[in-house]
Amino acid sequence: MTYTLADLPMFGGLGEERLRGLAARRRRYPAGQVLCTEGDPADHLIVLLAGRVRAARVSAEGREVVLAVEEAPVAFDKTALLVDGPHRATCTALTAVEVAYLPRAAVLEVVGAEPSVAARLLRTLATTVRDLDERLLDASVRDVPSRVATWLVRRCATGRVPLHGGQAGLGAEIGATRVSVNRALRAFERRGLIEIGTGEVIVLDHPALARAAALPAPTP
Repeated sequence: MTYTLADLPMFGGLGEERLRGLAARRRRYPAGQVLCTEGDPADHLIVLLAGRVRAARVSAEGREVVLAVEEAPVAFDKTALLVDGPHRATCTALTAVEVAYLPRAAVLEVVGAEPSVAARLLRTLATTVRDLDERLLDASVRDVPSRVATWLVRRCATGRVPLHGGQAGLGAEIGATRVSVNRALRAFERRGLIEIGTGEVIVLDHPALARAAALPAPTP
């Protein structure tokens, strides 16, 4: 499915004239295309209109740290745009994608002129900070099985969780090795909590997996 700028929460409610004033330049790319590179100038807001993208950084030791795997519609690196800094992460298409590039000046003009846009932007940034705080806490004090369980519980609304980056990609997102992720998944499978499929995990016992993640069980 391909979205429009009006589908982005940040721009929800804006009129057609305002949206046209953003002067978006749209492009399509295949899977594997790098959309922006960590350290490059953030002179445009990149909006994902279709597909899925991974945002990652590389540590001083050369290890990739996945910050997020995002699906359309979403805008990348809003913080860098606001502070006139470089891109904080390298964004790579995991599937075929369609993106819109919005000039920084046009976005800031809308943020300054439309209080509702500024308020939505602040809420989005606050949510991002909260999620990063939770991930940092998870990596600091929780073991790999509970991190794997948490990752699955947060994504299993339909009972099936795609592993777009494989077990290695899951590990990169939660700060664990592929081997330790595989060990945790196999343990959950032996307990009847999940089934490991081809490119996905099928959650069989959501409440038990939530307990393993130390999260509240879902409301029936």
